[in-house]
Amino acid sequence: MKFTMESDFAKHVKSGEQFGVYLLYGSQTYLIERYEKLLVKKALDGDMNDFNYHRFLGDSLELQAFYDAVESLPLFAQGRCVALDLLPDQVGTGEMKELCAILGDVPASTCVIVTVKEDPAKKEKWNMLLKACEKAGAAIELGARRRTDTLRFLRDRAQKNGCELSSEVGGYLIERCTDDLQLLCNEVDKLCAYAAGREIGRQDVDAVVSPVLQSQIYDLSKAILRGNYTRAMELVECFFDQREQPSRVLAVLSGAFCDLYRGFCACQAGVPAAQACAALGYPKNREFVLKNAISDSSRYQAGQLGKMLEALADADFMLKTSGGNERVVLEQTITKLFMLAERGSYA
Repeated sequence: MKFTMESDFAKHVKSGEQFGVYLLYGSQTYLIERYEKLLVKKALDGDMNDFNYHRFLGDSLELQAFYDAVESLPLFAQGRCVALDLLPDQVGTGEMKELCAILGDVPASTCVIVTVKEDPAKKEKWNMLLKACEKAGAAIELGARRRTDTLRFLRDRAQKNGCELSSEVGGYLIERCTDDLQLLCNEVDKLCAYAAGREIGRQDVDAVVSPVLQSQIYDLSKAILRGNYTRAMELVECFFDQREQPSRVLAVLSGAFCDLYRGFCACQAGVPAAQACAALGYPKNREFVLKNAISDSSRYQAGQLGKMLEALADADFMLKTSGGNERVVLEQTITKLFMLAERGSYA
């Protein structure tokens, strides 16, 4: 069985029904770990003891030991639980077949919980595992939540800590930290400790929260588009202080300008933002990126944006082939982007 809605899976976890095998996977580590704990507690009827609970790590998986743990009978209890934090790419094809065979014949007294927190590169083995788990029990992908759900989650967590968090400030926090729930939880807890019972404001986010690279790159692209050269160079200095790889900075910056070009195309075609997001594959929690790009692109022309993308592509090529001074390449590229943005050089 495959659950397609987190809400349905949450109801199942709270119900009395239990499958012999669960596969939890996706980009939200916080949700995977949260539901794993709930399933373990449910399988052991709240009795968390070492006799009936075994946990295996995928980077050191011994199939015989795993098989023995799955097949063992519960000790002074109704059931036992075996958890496996798996890295599918590190498991050989033959081992994956053996693992799937074990998952296909789990005793009624055992509940196996498999978690995958990294996107597998080798899809053949991944599909083998996914099909086996869906057939033997249930699987669910725990990825990005809708923005409204994430905002509600942040508001509830702030209230539990004695603070209020508005949707506006919550949205700003998401922009600074991305939608990673684990990271957001940590930042909300820090904000609540800082605010000490009062309502959390944007100034608190600026004072306490460390923005992720994507957010800082967004600030850099804004500085370029608004002609703030001093702010742009301050951010570049910050990247090097944080020991960020120039190639990574350039890759994320290129992505931001690709968003800008997509926003320009949507605007020129008269396509509404929501329709453009769906057509271009933007997930619900990232729609604001394209909406902002549509707004920012209004004062540029196609050739101008093309020149900007060309400058970024040239810089990427230089970093990968010339072996020159990476900082110089990055600063020169940003200067070119300023010149293109200010001169309207699109011929």
